[in-house]
Amino acid sequence: MFSLSNKPKDSLSLIIDIQSSVVRGTLVYLHATDLPHISWTSTIPIQYRPDEGSSYLVDSAVKAIDNIAEAVTTFVHTAHTQGSLPAHIGKVHCVLSSPWIVSQARTVSQKFEKDTHITRAYVKGIIEKERESMKSAGSDTMIAIEEKIFDVRLNGYSVAEWDNNKGQSFEISFAISLAGKSTISRFTESCKKVGVAQSHIDFHSSLLLQHMAIDKVLSLNDPYILLHVHGELTDIVISTGETCILFGSHPTGVLSLVRQLAAERGIGESAADSLLTLYESNQLDSTQGIKDVKAITDVLDVWMKKCTEIISLAPNYYQPLRIIISSRFHEILFKNAIAIAYPIVKTEILPTDELFKLVTFDTDAEKLRLTVLYLSAIHSLETL
Repeated sequence: MFSLSNKPKDSLSLIIDIQSSVVRGTLVYLHATDLPHISWTSTIPIQYRPDEGSSYLVDSAVKAIDNIAEAVTTFVHTAHTQGSLPAHIGKVHCVLSSPWIVSQARTVSQKFEKDTHITRAYVKGIIEKERESMKSAGSDTMIAIEEKIFDVRLNGYSVAEWDNNKGQSFEISFAISLAGKSTISRFTESCKKVGVAQSHIDFHSSLLLQHMAIDKVLSLNDPYILLHVHGELTDIVISTGETCILFGSHPTGVLSLVRQLAAERGIGESAADSLLTLYESNQLDSTQGIKDVKAITDVLDVWMKKCTEIISLAPNYYQPLRIIISSRFHEILFKNAIAIAYPIVKTEILPTDELFKLVTFDTDAEKLRLTVLYLSAIHSLETL
Protein backbone atom coordinates (compact mmCIF):
# COMPACT_ATOMS: atom_id res chain seq x y z
CA MET A 1 0.00 0.00 0.00
CA PHE A 2 1.31 3.42 -0.93
CA SER A 3 2.27 5.41 2.16
CA LEU A 4 2.37 9.15 2.70
CA SER A 5 4.15 9.02 6.04
CA ASN A 6 7.82 9.60 5.15
CA LYS A 7 8.03 13.19 6.38
CA PRO A 8 11.04 13.66 8.70
CA LYS A 9 9.06 15.74 11.19
CA ASP A 10 5.54 16.92 11.91
CA SER A 11 4.43 19.83 9.72
CA LEU A 12 1.38 21.55 8.32
CA SER A 13 0.58 21.97 4.62
CA LEU A 14 -2.31 23.87 3.10
CA ILE A 15 -3.73 22.65 -0.21
CA ILE A 16 -5.79 25.27 -2.06
CA ASP A 17 -7.80 23.73 -4.89
CA ILE A 18 -8.84 26.44 -7.37
CA GLN A 19 -11.50 25.19 -9.77
CA SER A 20 -14.00 26.80 -12.13
CA SER A 21 -16.81 26.99 -9.59
CA VAL A 22 -15.21 26.55 -6.16
CA VAL A 23 -12.06 27.30 -4.20
CA ARG A 24 -11.33 24.75 -1.49
CA GLY A 25 -8.78 24.92 1.30
CA THR A 26 -7.55 21.76 3.06
CA LEU A 27 -5.17 21.78 6.02
CA VAL A 28 -3.06 18.62 6.27
CA TYR A 29 -1.13 17.62 9.38
CA LEU A 30 1.83 15.57 8.15
CA HIS A 31 3.04 13.23 10.88
CA ALA A 32 6.52 11.76 11.04
CA THR A 33 5.23 8.40 12.28
CA ASP A 34 1.59 8.23 11.24
CA LEU A 35 -0.74 8.77 8.29
CA PRO A 36 -1.40 12.36 7.20
CA HIS A 37 -4.36 13.86 9.01
CA ILE A 38 -6.77 16.20 7.21
CA SER A 39 -7.58 18.62 10.02
CA TRP A 40 -9.69 21.29 8.36
CA THR A 41 -11.51 22.03 5.11
CA SER A 42 -13.36 25.02 3.72
CA THR A 43 -15.13 25.30 0.37
CA ILE A 44 -16.10 28.67 -1.10
CA PRO A 45 -18.29 28.70 -4.24
CA ILE A 46 -17.65 31.03 -7.17
CA GLN A 47 -20.99 32.28 -8.44
CA TYR A 48 -21.62 31.78 -12.16
CA ARG A 49 -21.82 35.18 -13.88
CA PRO A 50 -20.97 34.79 -17.58
CA ASP A 51 -21.60 38.46 -18.36
CA GLU A 52 -18.95 39.64 -15.89
CA GLY A 53 -15.94 38.47 -17.90
CA SER A 54 -12.64 36.91 -16.81
CA SER A 55 -11.77 39.71 -14.37
CA TYR A 56 -14.76 38.75 -12.21
CA LEU A 57 -13.56 35.14 -12.09
CA VAL A 58 -10.05 36.14 -11.04
CA ASP A 59 -11.30 38.61 -8.44
CA SER A 60 -13.69 36.00 -7.01
CA ALA A 61 -10.95 33.38 -6.76
CA VAL A 62 -8.56 35.83 -5.10
CA LYS A 63 -11.22 36.85 -2.58
CA ALA A 64 -11.92 33.19 -1.83
CA ILE A 65 -8.21 32.49 -1.23
CA ASP A 66 -8.07 35.54 1.08
CA ASN A 67 -11.03 34.19 3.07
CA ILE A 68 -9.48 30.73 3.30
CA ALA A 69 -6.15 32.21 4.43
CA GLU A 70 -7.85 34.19 7.20
CA ALA A 71 -9.97 31.24 8.36
CA VAL A 72 -7.17 28.67 8.37
CA THR A 73 -4.80 31.03 10.19
CA THR A 74 -7.37 31.43 12.96
CA PHE A 75 -7.94 27.67 13.08
CA VAL A 76 -4.21 26.89 13.36
CA HIS A 77 -3.71 29.48 16.09
CA THR A 78 -6.57 28.05 18.15
CA ALA A 79 -5.49 24.44 17.61
CA HIS A 80 -1.88 25.24 18.52
CA THR A 81 -3.01 26.97 21.71
CA GLN A 82 -4.82 23.74 22.58
CA GLY A 83 -1.70 21.73 21.81
CA SER A 84 -3.07 19.77 18.86
CA LEU A 85 -1.22 21.35 15.89
CA PRO A 86 2.15 23.00 15.10
CA ALA A 87 2.22 26.78 15.34
CA HIS A 88 2.62 27.61 11.67
CA ILE A 89 1.80 26.37 8.17
CA GLY A 90 5.00 25.25 6.50
CA LYS A 91 3.91 25.04 2.86
CA VAL A 92 1.07 26.00 0.53
CA HIS A 93 0.19 23.97 -2.56
CA CYS A 94 -2.10 25.70 -5.07
CA VAL A 95 -3.76 23.19 -7.41
CA LEU A 96 -5.14 24.71 -10.60
CA SER A 97 -7.88 23.29 -12.80
CA SER A 98 -9.26 24.71 -16.04
CA PRO A 99 -9.61 27.56 -16.86
CA TRP A 100 -6.66 28.63 -14.70
CA ILE A 101 -4.08 26.38 -16.30
CA VAL A 102 -3.22 24.80 -19.65
CA SER A 103 -1.68 21.32 -19.51
CA GLN A 104 -0.45 19.54 -22.61
CA ALA A 105 1.15 16.13 -23.12
CA ARG A 106 3.91 15.79 -25.68
CA THR A 107 5.90 12.97 -27.26
CA VAL A 108 9.05 13.84 -29.20
CA SER A 109 11.04 11.29 -31.23
CA GLN A 110 14.48 11.51 -32.81
CA LYS A 111 16.57 9.10 -34.89
CA PHE A 112 20.36 9.29 -35.27
CA GLU A 113 22.75 7.84 -37.82
CA LYS A 114 24.86 6.26 -35.08
CA ASP A 115 24.76 5.67 -31.33
CA THR A 116 24.43 9.06 -29.68
CA HIS A 117 24.72 10.03 -26.02
CA ILE A 118 21.51 11.42 -24.56
CA THR A 119 22.35 14.03 -21.95
CA ARG A 120 20.21 15.89 -19.43
CA ALA A 121 21.04 19.10 -21.32
CA TYR A 122 19.69 17.59 -24.55
CA VAL A 123 16.42 16.58 -22.89
CA LYS A 124 16.13 19.96 -21.19
CA GLY A 125 16.49 21.65 -24.57
CA ILE A 126 13.63 19.60 -26.04
CA ILE A 127 11.29 20.50 -23.17
CA GLU A 128 12.28 24.18 -23.30
CA LYS A 129 11.52 24.30 -27.01
CA GLU A 130 8.04 22.81 -26.48
CA ARG A 131 7.40 25.14 -23.54
CA GLU A 132 8.28 28.22 -25.59
CA SER A 133 6.05 27.00 -28.41
CA MET A 134 3.12 26.71 -25.97
CA LYS A 135 3.82 30.17 -24.58
CA SER A 136 3.87 31.78 -28.02
CA ALA A 137 0.49 30.22 -28.87
CA GLY A 138 -1.24 31.89 -25.91
CA SER A 139 -2.79 35.34 -25.93
CA ASP A 140 -1.55 36.22 -22.42
CA THR A 141 1.87 36.16 -20.81
CA MET A 142 2.24 32.58 -19.62
CA ILE A 143 4.68 31.00 -17.19
CA ALA A 144 5.63 27.37 -16.57
CA ILE A 145 3.91 25.83 -13.56
CA GLU A 146 4.82 22.16 -13.69
CA GLU A 147 6.72 19.77 -15.93
CA LYS A 148 6.80 15.99 -15.69
CA ILE A 149 8.75 13.42 -17.72
CA PHE A 150 6.73 10.21 -18.05
CA ASP A 151 8.95 7.99 -20.17
CA VAL A 152 12.26 8.00 -22.03
CA ARG A 153 12.89 5.32 -24.64
CA LEU A 154 16.21 4.43 -26.25
CA ASN A 155 16.15 2.05 -29.22
CA GLY A 156 12.47 1.43 -28.49
CA TYR A 157 12.89 0.45 -24.81
CA SER A 158 11.98 2.42 -21.70
CA VAL A 159 15.11 3.47 -19.82
CA ALA A 160 15.02 4.72 -16.23
CA GLU A 161 18.68 5.82 -16.12
CA TRP A 162 18.83 7.60 -19.45
CA ASP A 163 21.24 10.45 -18.62
CA ASN A 164 24.46 9.96 -20.63
CA ASN A 165 23.13 6.69 -22.01
CA LYS A 166 23.20 6.23 -25.77
CA GLY A 167 21.14 4.90 -28.63
CA GLN A 168 20.25 5.36 -32.30
CA SER A 169 16.62 6.26 -31.58
CA PHE A 170 15.25 8.42 -28.79
CA GLU A 171 11.69 9.15 -27.62
CA ILE A 172 10.51 11.21 -24.68
CA SER A 173 6.96 11.62 -23.32
CA PHE A 174 6.30 14.52 -20.97
CA ALA A 175 3.74 17.08 -19.85
CA ILE A 176 3.98 20.85 -19.49
CA SER A 177 1.56 23.10 -17.60
CA LEU A 178 1.35 26.87 -18.08
CA ALA A 179 -0.69 29.58 -16.39
CA GLY A 180 -1.15 33.33 -16.74
CA LYS A 181 1.65 35.28 -15.08
CA SER A 182 -0.55 38.03 -13.62
CA THR A 183 -3.07 35.54 -12.23
CA ILE A 184 -0.35 33.48 -10.56
CA SER A 185 1.08 36.65 -9.06
CA ARG A 186 -2.28 37.56 -7.50
CA PHE A 187 -2.83 34.03 -6.21
CA THR A 188 0.68 34.05 -4.70
CA GLU A 189 0.07 37.30 -2.81
CA SER A 190 -3.13 35.87 -1.34
CA CYS A 191 -1.41 32.62 -0.32
CA LYS A 192 1.32 34.55 1.49
CA LYS A 193 -1.33 35.75 3.93
CA VAL A 194 -1.13 32.43 5.77
CA GLY A 195 2.38 33.44 6.83
CA VAL A 196 4.59 31.55 4.38
CA ALA A 197 7.35 32.88 2.18
CA GLN A 198 6.88 32.86 -1.59
CA SER A 199 9.51 30.10 -1.84
CA HIS A 200 7.14 27.86 0.15
CA ILE A 201 4.24 28.28 -2.28
CA ASP A 202 4.02 25.72 -5.10
CA PHE A 203 1.59 25.59 -8.01
CA HIS A 204 0.38 22.38 -9.62
CA SER A 205 -1.82 21.12 -12.43
CA SER A 206 -4.91 19.31 -11.16
CA LEU A 207 -4.94 16.98 -14.16
CA LEU A 208 -1.29 16.04 -13.78
CA LEU A 209 -1.65 15.41 -10.02
CA GLN A 210 -4.72 13.24 -10.56
CA HIS A 211 -2.93 11.16 -13.18
CA MET A 212 0.17 10.73 -11.02
CA ALA A 213 -1.86 9.71 -7.98
CA ILE A 214 -4.08 7.26 -9.85
CA ASP A 215 -0.99 5.62 -11.31
CA LYS A 216 0.66 5.48 -7.88
CA VAL A 217 -2.28 4.50 -5.68
CA LEU A 218 -4.31 2.25 -7.99
CA SER A 219 -1.33 0.83 -9.91
CA LEU A 220 -3.12 0.96 -13.25
CA ASN A 221 -0.95 -0.34 -16.03
CA ASP A 222 -3.83 -0.50 -18.50
CA PRO A 223 -4.65 2.36 -20.87
CA TYR A 224 -7.38 4.45 -19.23
CA ILE A 225 -9.31 7.69 -19.54
CA LEU A 226 -10.07 9.89 -16.55
CA LEU A 227 -13.05 12.25 -16.75
CA HIS A 228 -13.35 14.73 -13.90
CA VAL A 229 -16.59 16.71 -14.05
CA HIS A 230 -16.27 20.07 -12.29
CA GLY A 231 -19.03 22.61 -11.74
CA GLU A 232 -18.54 24.43 -15.03
CA LEU A 233 -16.00 22.28 -16.89
CA THR A 234 -15.09 18.69 -17.65
CA ASP A 235 -11.41 17.74 -17.63
CA ILE A 236 -10.15 14.68 -19.48
CA VAL A 237 -6.89 12.76 -19.16
CA ILE A 238 -6.08 10.11 -21.76
CA SER A 239 -3.35 7.77 -20.56
CA THR A 240 -1.55 4.64 -21.67
CA GLY A 241 -0.87 3.79 -18.03
CA GLU A 242 2.07 5.71 -16.61
CA THR A 243 2.21 8.06 -19.59
CA CYS A 244 -0.30 10.76 -20.48
CA ILE A 245 -0.90 11.16 -24.18
CA LEU A 246 -3.57 13.86 -24.09
CA PHE A 247 -5.08 16.45 -21.76
CA GLY A 248 -8.35 18.12 -22.70
CA SER A 249 -11.33 20.00 -21.30
CA HIS A 250 -14.65 21.42 -22.42
CA PRO A 251 -16.82 24.11 -20.78
CA THR A 252 -19.70 21.95 -19.53
CA GLY A 253 -19.94 20.65 -15.98
CA VAL A 254 -22.52 19.63 -13.40
CA LEU A 255 -23.81 23.16 -12.81
CA SER A 256 -23.87 23.82 -16.55
CA LEU A 257 -26.12 20.78 -17.09
CA VAL A 258 -28.44 21.85 -14.27
CA ARG A 259 -28.87 25.32 -15.81
CA GLN A 260 -29.45 23.88 -19.29
CA LEU A 261 -32.07 21.47 -17.96
CA ALA A 262 -33.77 24.25 -15.96
CA ALA A 263 -33.98 26.42 -19.08
CA GLU A 264 -35.25 23.52 -21.20
CA ARG A 265 -38.04 22.66 -18.77
CA GLY A 266 -38.79 26.19 -17.57
CA ILE A 267 -38.12 25.37 -13.92
CA GLY A 268 -35.74 26.51 -11.18
CA GLU A 269 -32.22 25.13 -10.86
CA SER A 270 -33.02 23.35 -7.59
CA ALA A 271 -35.93 21.54 -9.25
CA ALA A 272 -33.72 20.66 -12.24
CA ASP A 273 -31.09 19.20 -9.93
CA SER A 274 -33.78 17.11 -8.24
CA LEU A 275 -34.88 15.81 -11.65
CA LEU A 276 -31.31 14.67 -12.34
CA THR A 277 -31.25 12.87 -9.00
CA LEU A 278 -34.54 11.09 -9.75
CA TYR A 279 -33.36 10.12 -13.22
CA GLU A 280 -30.01 8.94 -11.88
CA SER A 281 -31.71 6.65 -9.35
CA ASN A 282 -34.30 5.33 -11.87
CA GLN A 283 -37.16 6.98 -9.98
CA LEU A 284 -38.34 9.26 -12.78
CA ASP A 285 -41.40 7.77 -14.45
CA SER A 286 -40.61 7.56 -18.15
CA THR A 287 -44.31 7.79 -19.04
CA GLN A 288 -45.53 10.62 -16.83
CA GLY A 289 -42.19 12.42 -17.01
CA ILE A 290 -41.50 11.76 -20.68
CA LYS A 291 -40.65 15.42 -21.38
CA ASP A 292 -38.33 15.51 -18.38
CA VAL A 293 -36.57 12.34 -19.50
CA LYS A 294 -36.12 13.67 -23.02
CA ALA A 295 -34.75 16.98 -21.74
CA ILE A 296 -32.27 15.17 -19.50
CA THR A 297 -31.08 12.84 -22.25
CA ASP A 298 -30.74 15.82 -24.61
CA VAL A 299 -28.45 17.79 -22.26
CA LEU A 300 -26.48 14.64 -21.46
CA ASP A 301 -26.04 13.94 -25.17
CA VAL A 302 -24.54 17.40 -25.65
CA TRP A 303 -22.11 16.81 -22.76
CA MET A 304 -21.22 13.37 -24.09
CA LYS A 305 -20.64 14.67 -27.62
CA LYS A 306 -18.09 17.17 -26.28
CA CYS A 307 -16.33 14.40 -24.37
CA THR A 308 -16.14 12.10 -27.40
CA GLU A 309 -14.77 14.95 -29.53
CA ILE A 310 -11.80 15.23 -27.16
CA ILE A 311 -11.35 11.48 -26.78
CA SER A 312 -11.35 11.11 -30.58
CA LEU A 313 -8.19 13.26 -30.69
CA ALA A 314 -6.22 10.32 -29.27
CA PRO A 315 -4.09 8.37 -31.80
CA ASN A 316 -5.90 5.75 -33.85
CA TYR A 317 -4.00 2.93 -32.14
CA TYR A 318 -5.24 3.99 -28.70
CA GLN A 319 -7.70 1.55 -27.11
CA PRO A 320 -8.61 2.37 -23.48
CA LEU A 321 -9.52 -0.57 -21.27
CA ARG A 322 -11.30 1.51 -18.65
CA ILE A 323 -12.84 4.93 -18.17
CA ILE A 324 -12.77 6.39 -14.66
CA ILE A 325 -15.41 8.96 -13.68
CA SER A 326 -14.87 11.53 -10.94
CA SER A 327 -17.44 14.14 -9.93
CA ARG A 328 -18.66 15.75 -6.74
CA PHE A 329 -22.29 15.21 -7.77
CA HIS A 330 -24.24 12.87 -10.08
CA GLU A 331 -21.40 10.43 -10.75
CA ILE A 332 -23.79 7.60 -11.61
CA LEU A 333 -25.44 9.85 -14.19
CA PHE A 334 -22.14 10.45 -15.97
CA LYS A 335 -20.99 6.86 -15.57
CA ASN A 336 -24.16 5.58 -17.26
CA ALA A 337 -23.81 8.07 -20.11
CA ILE A 338 -20.19 6.99 -20.69
CA ALA A 339 -21.13 3.30 -20.53
CA ILE A 340 -23.71 3.79 -23.28
CA ALA A 341 -21.26 5.66 -25.50
CA TYR A 342 -18.40 3.15 -24.90
CA PRO A 343 -20.10 -0.21 -24.23
CA ILE A 344 -16.99 -2.36 -24.67
CA VAL A 345 -14.86 -0.31 -22.24
CA LYS A 346 -15.02 -0.89 -18.48
CA THR A 347 -16.60 2.18 -16.91
CA GLU A 348 -16.08 2.83 -13.22
CA ILE A 349 -16.26 5.51 -10.55
CA LEU A 350 -13.07 6.68 -8.88
CA PRO A 351 -12.85 4.37 -5.84
CA THR A 352 -13.16 5.64 -2.29
CA ASP A 353 -11.88 2.83 -0.06
CA GLU A 354 -8.36 2.64 -1.49
CA LEU A 355 -7.92 6.40 -1.20
CA PHE A 356 -9.34 6.93 2.25
CA LYS A 357 -6.99 4.27 3.67
CA LEU A 358 -4.11 6.66 2.98
CA VAL A 359 -5.22 9.43 5.36
CA THR A 360 -7.22 10.15 8.48
CA PHE A 361 -9.85 12.87 8.81
CA ASP A 362 -10.84 15.22 11.60
CA THR A 363 -14.48 14.92 12.58
CA ASP A 364 -15.44 18.23 10.96
CA ALA A 365 -13.23 17.89 7.86
CA GLU A 366 -14.87 17.02 4.57
CA LYS A 367 -13.90 13.66 3.07
CA LEU A 368 -12.97 14.19 -0.58
CA ARG A 369 -11.20 11.75 -2.88
CA LEU A 370 -9.74 14.57 -4.97
CA THR A 371 -7.90 16.00 -1.98
CA VAL A 372 -6.34 12.61 -1.22
CA LEU A 373 -5.24 12.27 -4.85
CA TYR A 374 -3.58 15.68 -4.67
CA LEU A 375 -1.85 14.82 -1.41
CA SER A 376 -0.57 11.51 -2.78
CA ALA A 377 0.88 13.09 -5.91
CA ILE A 378 2.38 16.08 -4.11
CA HIS A 379 4.09 13.72 -1.69
CA SER A 380 5.61 11.71 -4.55
CA LEU A 381 6.90 14.91 -6.16
CA GLU A 382 8.55 16.03 -2.92
CA THR A 383 10.27 12.68 -2.38
CA LEU A 384 11.70 12.25 -5.87
